[in-house]
Amino acid sequence: MNTFIVLPAKRMATALACSLCLFVVPSASATTILGMNIDKVATDAEFVFEGAVINSETRQDRNSGIISTYVTFQINDIIKGDYSGDSVELKFMGGVFNGAIVQVSGMRIPEMSEQGVYFVESMSRDLINPLIGWSQGHFIIHDDNGTRRVSTADNQPVIKVEAVSSIPRSIKKPLSVVEGNTDIAAGVMTEASPIMTKRALTVEDFKLRITDLLAN
Repeated sequence: MNTFIVLPAKRMATALACSLCLFVVPSASATTILGMNIDKVATDAEFVFEGAVINSETRQDRNSGIISTYVTFQINDIIKGDYSGDSVELKFMGGVFNGAIVQVSGMRIPEMSEQGVYFVESMSRDLINPLIGWSQGHFIIHDDNGTRRVSTADNQPVIKVEAVSSIPRSIKKPLSVVEGNTDIAAGVMTEASPIMTKRALTVEDFKLRITDLLAN
């Protein structure tokens, strides 16, 4: 018999005795966190890379009993950060281990063969989700008849990326809490329908826009 447990991120964080840079609130349906703008996602991420999932393994910590999924990515391009390897392993809380299923509400763990652009908050800290802003730092690459295009973690085609930091504070929309697994950073504009993939930015255009944000 499988044991299925859904933990709000706040409870999981307490169990792990680790601190987060995110404002985490338990929710009945998903985890809500503090919304970010794309400028901050890019500048606060320690490591940003384009890559593909090549391995996924669930393990249980012998001391704490916490179940985590360790995802290995092949690194195809480094956009920000110093890293010499050609692959990197990131730990996401939750997973399936020996019949026990632990799911952190709002968590979307990258799946096997997924390709994307990933904004890693920290390469050394033990976080519930290593991607900064959760879904806000998680972008998926889709093949559109030979053209590689970018969508959000929730499969909304990304059609534009604009800096938000230059907007005057008097008219800038204040940050609020967002859904951990579906919402996107301010400054990222999307098409609501996944079928509009042809309007999405190519991977190279998306990476160039992020590089521009980091340079300004």
